[in-house]
Amino acid sequence: MDYPVFVGDEEVGIVTSGTMSPSLRVGVALALVATGHHSIGTEVSIGIRNRRVSAEVAKTPFV
Repeated sequence: MDYPVFVGDEEVGIVTSGTMSPSLRVGVALALVATGHHSIGTEVSIGIRNRRVSAEVAKTPFV
């Protein structure tokens, strides 16, 4: 995947995998995120094809 993860304008990580969750009916992803930006509930954005998509750090598993 290799989509960048941002907090504001700062790149803080990278998406390693993602898909649509059939049970949650939303997109879910795993990302490596820098220390200090990994707290549950942290608002981030993902750079996907020249646009930013809002996301939130959540606890795994996603069930």
